[in-house]
Amino acid sequence: MFLFILGIILMLGAAIVLSFSSQNELVQEVGQKVKYTAGTILLIIGLGISVWSTTIYVEDNQGGLVVVKFGANLVDGDIIANNGEKGPQADVLPPGWHFFYWPWIYELTPVDNKEIRQGYVGVVTAKDGKPLDEGDVFAPKWVSAIDMIDAKKFLTGDGRRGPQLTILTPGQYRYNSRLFTIEERKALDVEVGTVAVIKANAGPKYEPTEGKTLTVVNGVEIVPNGNSGIWEKALTPNKYYMHPDAFDVIFLATTKRVYSYTGTGTVSVKSDRPTENNSIEVRTMDGYDFPVDVRVSVKIDALNAPYVVALLKDPDADADKDGFDILEEKAVLPSLRSIFRNSAEDKGAIEYVQSRSEIEKSATTKFKADMEIFKIDVDKVYIADIGLKDTPEGKALLETQTNKELALQQKEMYKEQVLAAAEEAKQIEAAEQAVQKKNIVESAAQIEIEKNKALARAATAVGEAEYNAKVIESLGGVDNYVLLECVDKFSTAWQLGGSNVPSVISVGGGSSGMLQSFIATMLRDAVKPAPAPVKK
Repeated sequence: MFLFILGIILMLGAAIVLSFSSQNELVQEVGQKVKYTAGTILLIIGLGISVWSTTIYVEDNQGGLVVVKFGANLVDGDIIANNGEKGPQADVLPPGWHFFYWPWIYELTPVDNKEIRQGYVGVVTAKDGKPLDEGDVFAPKWVSAIDMIDAKKFLTGDGRRGPQLTILTPGQYRYNSRLFTIEERKALDVEVGTVAVIKANAGPKYEPTEGKTLTVVNGVEIVPNGNSGIWEKALTPNKYYMHPDAFDVIFLATTKRVYSYTGTGTVSVKSDRPTENNSIEVRTMDGYDFPVDVRVSVKIDALNAPYVVALLKDPDADADKDGFDILEEKAVLPSLRSIFRNSAEDKGAIEYVQSRSEIEKSATTKFKADMEIFKIDVDKVYIADIGLKDTPEGKALLETQTNKELALQQKEMYKEQVLAAAEEAKQIEAAEQAVQKKNIVESAAQIEIEKNKALARAATAVGEAEYNAKVIESLGGVDNYVLLECVDKFSTAWQLGGSNVPSVISVGGGSSGMLQSFIATMLRDAVKPAPAPVKK
């Protein structure tokens, strides 16, 4: 404003100088030149200062807001002028030079662009526009966020004042700060191992077309994504740019959940602190009370997550701050307690312990049926331990049962020993009979062998007798045969080194005298005196 007034003053001064005149002819001639020169200079300077005072420069990362000081009044309720009325104008000047915004008519304010960082969204609230329809919390969604923050289009279109459902994604935006406020908020981030079930508080109401029906669970509508209600498809792990206040987000773990019930309190799935009371107690038909240690493994499929949320609202929340999540407190634990208590009603304590595998199998079948109502997948029910031994009464019962079992086992062992001894006696008797049979067989065989030997000897004797008879016959009689045998024996003894070999043998008289003399001569010639030792 000061520059504009200074420019006006300089232009007035130029007018005064140019209008000055003198009577002196010489002075008049010189003065005319000075007058026109000075006046022109003052006029140019004044005009330049005046024009400069109406100029605004908008930086590249800014927008220019204009307020008109004179003009028609705004309609009641409006705060932004869209047709040149007095007040803040809808149009925002883009970066660059802008002229002839006279300071007594216009007020110009540069405004920094709004930058939305990666991983964040811009939440927009409009201060002007048409009022929201009855029942609406957020303005209807725009097709283009750029069109929405164009104040001219917003006010001439169907722009509604209040929270806008349309959000700004990461980037820079030039906007009218008199019309909009923009708040940077974190985007929706769905982590691995979870899904996000969306309950939309804004958006069009779903109207089923012909052939389709509206799914209602627990009084809550499950609708196609984009409509108001619980969306039928959960959002899988990723980052999503959504209005954080227009949607309720329920995160649901899709990984396997293991719940353990040990009778003394265990660590829950969602917390590292023990639950207050998660034991499963049973009472058998014969009046024994004891805990059963149970473990179950369940899983929520991503496709069924909206259904589970409609039934239980937030399955992973610890509503009562007692260590149980809602899924466990409302579905898992009540079902297991009922199943195991019922399983003990028709069984005695000992029978219950002995029927462990049967009870485990039956519990799995019944638990799966109960969880189908919640569309929860069940792996198996496991019985880790039956705590009959952990109670004084149960311990005494088990000791009695153990003693009885030991007695029965000893009785059975004695029976087995008697049977074993009888069997052993039978085996010994059979072995002895086998030995006797063997001896009889061997004796019979030996008799046969001896018989065969006797027959062989008899046959040999007969043969030798026949042979000797023929030899005697060929030698001319028995005497000759005997004499020949003697010579053979003496000859053998001499060859073996014998020294007492007679030189004459008298066998007897008879016709063989000549043969005897001949043999005696042979013996004499055969016997030689031993050589005399050689002297050294």
